[in-house]
Amino acid sequence: MVRTTEYLRNGRRPLARTARFARRLVLLGLAGAVLVAVSGCSGGSTGASTGSATSSPTVGAHMAGPAADVYVTQAAVDAKPKAVNLKTPEAAVRSYLDWTTYAYRIGQSAFAAPTMSSYEGVHVDSYIQYNIEKSRLIDQTLTSITFGKPSVAGTRTLVPTVEAWTYSYLSTASGNKVLGGPFTAAYDTTYTVVKSPNGGWVVDSVDAKPKDTVK
Repeated sequence: MVRTTEYLRNGRRPLARTARFARRLVLLGLAGAVLVAVSGCSGGSTGASTGSATSSPTVGAHMAGPAADVYVTQAAVDAKPKAVNLKTPEAAVRSYLDWTTYAYRIGQSAFAAPTMSSYEGVHVDSYIQYNIEKSRLIDQTLTSITFGKPSVAGTRTLVPTVEAWTYSYLSTASGNKVLGGPFTAAYDTTYTVVKSPNGGWVVDSVDAKPKDTVK
């Protein structure tokens, strides 16, 4: 997997320099494709309307750049992770990983937003936008994770992990052709987890150190 950290925190472009899109999620495999118009900003609202999978692109309000049609199978959309659990720092990290994995696969960051702070949300959304600019999605699987002992630093809790992943790049076009992979990646990662205003724990930042080359 290419983590958001690999793109944003080790010399990659910030959100302000990433092209923004009016993203349209096109669900395939339905009697009539359902078109969901979503703004390119984290936490954007969604609205559904019926239309064909080849309907002409539109640009969302207040957005710059071209519209981007993202084709996703109904099966991928339906494959939501289990309910978010923010009761402990470790549970919050697990939910963050589950829901960012889902967000990467369908190209919509808003679904993962409850598991993270607005600061981390900008990074996740920017990385999704970056991949859509390259006409690709990421299909990833966490194959193993080992949690270390958490430590408290003021109002923040640091949660160390050792992780192994497999991942592939998929086309955003109809059919979601595999563009690359499957690849493997391993990380030593430290999650900074903070209390949200509603009392639950959320991921505020991620420091991931790859053990090998990430493709």
